[in-house]
Amino acid sequence: MIRRARPLLGTLVEIAALAKPSQDDAEVNLAMAAAFARIAAIGRSLSFHDGDSELSRLNANPGRWQPMSPDALRVLRLAKAMGKASDNRFNCTVGGELIHRRALPGHISHPVLPQGTWQDIALGHGSAKLLRPIAVTLDGIAKGYAVDVAVTELKKAGLAGGWVNAGGDLKVFGSASLAVQQRNAQGMSRALQINKMALASSRVSLTLDPDYPALLLPTGEAAMPAPAACPHSAEQAPERIVSVAARFAWRADALTKVASYLTDADCTGRIAALGGKILGFNQDERTIL
Repeated sequence: MIRRARPLLGTLVEIAALAKPSQDDAEVNLAMAAAFARIAAIGRSLSFHDGDSELSRLNANPGRWQPMSPDALRVLRLAKAMGKASDNRFNCTVGGELIHRRALPGHISHPVLPQGTWQDIALGHGSAKLLRPIAVTLDGIAKGYAVDVAVTELKKAGLAGGWVNAGGDLKVFGSASLAVQQRNAQGMSRALQINKMALASSRVSLTLDPDYPALLLPTGEAAMPAPAACPHSAEQAPERIVSVAARFAWRADALTKVASYLTDADCTGRIAALGGKILGFNQDERTIL
């Protein structure tokens, strides 16, 4: 197993790769470099903090078509689809509210609405347009998407297995298996073994704490603290941590935000209908996904 880590996406991204017997270290390193490059490109394209990113140019020019890269358009399509399927519980148009809370930088020069809906984003061939003066933030889905893309690069290289962990947005593939724990106010949970699955966690709280440590991290020496994303539903429920497993990391990432709006009675069924699974890290049985 070869492991590398780089500061990307506002956190520490770790890539682990297991080579096949016919592959040497040079091939593995080349595949990991390609995966890191894709992650970095997505981070630059969809950064709310970078005033010159594709996302920032879209937010700065409501009512005008803006050219977008394939990855940026794909994330916007996924965000719109999840917004529609979840009755706008997943809402990527809350940037105005987060700017007001000082959770995001206020570098947009014109007044923006606190939030909108998925219907406020129009997508065309190679371009996108905001139909109202809203601020799109893709923090709730883009990190997971970047993890999926990085795993695709590793699979293209024919690796036997591995994982990509972006501050708790995690995907494990192939023959690899990873033990993870959830960190909360009470400390560390019991460990779960994750295999051929994506997993994401979000903190739901009444207060904004940008220094809150990683919500999901490997056990033992692999643990790496990293900042967590600001939840979109901070005023909807008491503080808790929501963990969702899914086939794709973008879906797991987005569904943690959906789950934060739901009551315990509704959560399991609604998340399952949207393609995810709520995980309980403190259940009696040891779950292997």
